[in-house]
Amino acid sequence: MTWAIFAPDAANSVQAISELMDEAAKPTGSDLIVTVVGGSLLEHAVEKTLLHRFIDEKPARHLLKHGRPLGDTTPQIDLLFALGAIDDNSRQALKGLAGVRNFFAHNLSASFNSPNKDLKQSIRRLTLQDDREFYPHHLWGPDTDHPIEEINSEKDKFVVNLKIALILLMRDRVAHHPNSNILRTEAELLKKWPNRYSAEITDSGPRST
Repeated sequence: MTWAIFAPDAANSVQAISELMDEAAKPTGSDLIVTVVGGSLLEHAVEKTLLHRFIDEKPARHLLKHGRPLGDTTPQIDLLFALGAIDDNSRQALKGLAGVRNFFAHNLSASFNSPNKDLKQSIRRLTLQDDREFYPHHLWGPDTDHPIEEINSEKDKFVVNLKIALILLMRDRVAHHPNSNILRTEAELLKKWPNRYSAEITDSGPRST
């Protein structure tokens, strides 16, 4: 299930995912590694989800370059919201994740215990776990049977929100035909992923969606 939760291209992100998982599992794991590596995975997923919606990726990639109108994660998240890819609660959470990542990237000795107001505000935005008991499925339809971990720290909250955010972004890519805003029908979804409702679905599926 790791590939489904953490990245649309886990085969290309194995090292990053492994480092994040290792540090997140340690009681004294590095907050810096968790946030910066996790933030990089989020940035990749946000950009990929946007590109999935553009009919021509070449000019789109130009707009997404650093220094261009969509060269930062925040306007990319806003555009995903404007396109209907995410709801407002998800938009706030994605901005919160990006804010936490940026704080740590510019404060290398920081921790989640920092009293910094910007960090605290970003953490308050991390609410994707609210009213959820189980993780969403990475394709579509009902939730999985994988319970959301107990949140005992701000780092736990960051990691859980990151997982859910990446799943929600993948679900939007799955829901649409590539390079379009045309939704796939239920029949088209089932044709592409016929095992969606099989008993064991978490370790199989498209690794480049």
